Amino acid sequence: MIETSATRLLGQVFLLLLALVAQLVYAQPREELLLWHGYRGEERRALEQLLEDYNRNQPDARVKALAVPFGSFADKLSAALPRGQGPDLFIFGHDRIGGWARAGNTVAPVDDLVPARVLARFPPSLVEAMRFEGRLYGLPFNFKSTALIYNRALVRHAPETTDELLALARARTDRRRGRFGLAYSYTEPFFHGALLNSFGSGPFDADGRLALDSPGNVRSLEQLARWVREEGILPEEPNSTLVTNLFNQGRAAMVISGPWLLGEISEGIDYAVAPLPQNSESGRPLAPWVAVEGLFLSPWSGRQQAALGLMNYLTGERAALHMAMAGGQLPANLNAYTHPEVARDANTMAFRRQLETAVPIPNLPQMTLLWKPLEKALNKVVKGSASPAGELQRLQREIRRDVANLQAAGDRAGRPRSIPAWAWLGLALLALAALSPALRRRRRIAAAWREHRTAYVYILPAMLGMLLLVFFPLLYGFLLSFTDTTLLNENTPFLSRWQGLGNYASILGDWNFWYGEGAGRSINYDNFYWTLLVTICWTAGNVVLSVGLALVLALALDKPILGRTWFRLLLILPWAIPNYITALVWKGMFHPQFGVVNQALQVVGLAPVAWFDSVGASFMTGLVTNVWLSIPFMMVVILGGLQSIPRDLYEAARVEGAGRWCQFRAITLPLLKPVLVPAIILSVVWTFNMFNVIYLVSDGAPAGANDILITKAFRIGFEKYQYAYAAAYSMVILALLFAYAMWQMRVSRTLEAAR
Repeated sequence: MIETSATRLLGQVFLLLLALVAQLVYAQPREELLLWHGYRGEERRALEQLLEDYNRNQPDARVKALAVPFGSFADKLSAALPRGQGPDLFIFGHDRIGGWARAGNTVAPVDDLVPARVLARFPPSLVEAMRFEGRLYGLPFNFKSTALIYNRALVRHAPETTDELLALARARTDRRRGRFGLAYSYTEPFFHGALLNSFGSGPFDADGRLALDSPGNVRSLEQLARWVREEGILPEEPNSTLVTNLFNQGRAAMVISGPWLLGEISEGIDYAVAPLPQNSESGRPLAPWVAVEGLFLSPWSGRQQAALGLMNYLTGERAALHMAMAGGQLPANLNAYTHPEVARDANTMAFRRQLETAVPIPNLPQMTLLWKPLEKALNKVVKGSASPAGELQRLQREIRRDVANLQAAGDRAGRPRSIPAWAWLGLALLALAALSPALRRRRRIAAAWREHRTAYVYILPAMLGMLLLVFFPLLYGFLLSFTDTTLLNENTPFLSRWQGLGNYASILGDWNFWYGEGAGRSINYDNFYWTLLVTICWTAGNVVLSVGLALVLALALDKPILGRTWFRLLLILPWAIPNYITALVWKGMFHPQFGVVNQALQVVGLAPVAWFDSVGASFMTGLVTNVWLSIPFMMVVILGGLQSIPRDLYEAARVEGAGRWCQFRAITLPLLKPVLVPAIILSVVWTFNMFNVIYLVSDGAPAGANDILITKAFRIGFEKYQYAYAAAYSMVILALLFAYAMWQMRVSRTLEAAR
């Protein structure tokens, strides 16, 4: 009987194991979807909670989310998706749809896959924002727009018109005490969109043609200039940090910002949100830009049906409620706003009402080229250095030219071409020249390898690192400079973009120093030779001042003075702080209204200086910052050289009756040359390519006049998206530095021979 029970038990175990094996063999594997997003904090936690719930309730599909840093999100998408890699679906702003759709390999159209009942969840304006040339390329997920946020201790009721807004702002503005009736980042095109759209124009006409210089756009800039320069109700040099601080300190009665500001408002501030008022000059409401965060489908995904199911779930009412309440988002699904808990939130409902007049950012490919140039134009107009009409006409010509260049490059990429014979011959000659010394010395190289192979193995990791991180990017940039690669054709075959020396001819043949004619002429700050002149002045000024001041300080600290150790420590501190932090600190110190530099000038009875309004003053801000950063290194190097000079030489000189100047000229300088020459060479190279200081302190103000070559190359590549032209610009910079290095080596050899 025991034997029978054991046999039965073994049989049941065997059947159970057989069932498990059959389930493993014949069960359908769960599809895994990869979702990329750029959310952080509460937004990310709310999204991940939704995805966990989805994974629990969907046996046939599993979602894996990857949070991508927002600053590199677009670049990662452009690098992965056109090559058939990356996510199955992703969450991103709608303004890139036009470029992706034209490329044809980044995002898939979904108009044939999404039923009309799903689209009925969203307002028509947000659905249209996801369309390009009649096709739907995603589903709206969340939206963000600006509205009026006001301090109820200073403003009892939100204004209904801009005339009322101005009256309230005037009554609460005291510029001497740093108090303002209104504050917002008015030089950023996203924020200026409210005025721009209130005149019914916008940057493009109904047919999608560029119309920056339309009468409505000119009137919007004139109105902004009056608010800043005549009414004086807005702070100078605004940015998001300044606006937040002014509001939290009770020094700004009203601000124009978005839902992202609400999480940064101090607990003691009693605030409210209201839609922007009606523009009294146009008779239309201020209509801010609205950015739509959409769910997009990869054209390469092999799990499109599962991805569509996830898109349907995330845009449903339940998910929208969760994103609104747990993530602090503004969901595109309007059903979420009928829920009692959401409807009771006055701030959320104010942004919902603002959506009725908000205008989606145009998703045309040309819009990408517009942001930074329009920001520069706004800066020039509000500072009085350009008229609204003239500046918009100039900007219209500039953007049209850039768009034409991009479109021409895209058209050329569609026509196959081959690399010309002279190019192949040149590459072959370069390769032969590089290999010929090694071929001539191959026996000695083989012998050296046998003798020192252990040492070579030790340095192999460093050699591979140099190859991958230095030489390969250098070679790729060199080859890229002979193409016409732009944003519109970056994913086409490399040979189809070959154009030879055209980029170099365009750079070196750029002799157009002026815009316009006659009395209306102005300097063309985009000109290569102007930028080269600024770079030379920048480098020479920095090297002379930093080396000169460092030499003076080193000579002082070389003497046995009281507290010498502490002085050395204090003077080295600027070098220990990361230079980008120092640059941002100096930018704040040079702020024309709240900066400590202008406040110090006012204390001693001098007038404050608009540091970033003129070429000379803006150049000075970068010069002072970079000299401050450079002195410590130079001082340490020179101090080390001074301490290596034998003291008995000075004693002998004093016995002979030589004075201090004679000792400095006959002993100190000659013996410091082995230290000074390498230090000066390093200083020239570092300063020539000092990107951080220019970009973070003055940003090339005014209007790019103080850009140096390296920042200009950055703007060409990442603001105008002319990648090949930027690569050629970089190669020209490399050639200039190489020529300087060769000249410096020749001078050094001459000095050594003279000794």
